[in-house]
Amino acid sequence: MNNYLAIINQVFEIEQRLIQENNSEKFSRNFQKISMLLAEDGYKVSNPIGEAFSEARTDIDASLIGTSSKKKIIRVIKPIIYLQQDGGVSLIQKGIVIAE
Repeated sequence: MNNYLAIINQVFEIEQRLIQENNSEKFSRNFQKISMLLAEDGYKVSNPIGEAFSEARTDIDASLIGTSSKKKIIRVIKPIIYLQQDGGVSLIQKGIVIAE
């Protein structure tokens, strides 16, 4: 499982860098294929960018910026990763995010 987490995090980081450089469209089919292969093994990768931040969320660790009471996730350093097995779903990695 640890190799899967390392691979997922590396692929996520590559995808985010390509998005920043506006080059992600060239590789979108490849990222979709990787996502499908991971899903076949029970892994679900979630990128919470743009979602509302709440202190009640247990699936992320956040660094907070600003004083607004309605914070939004503006950057994802590591994605949220779930594993579906034995009829249940487990959180195996909390997302690491920045919210403003």
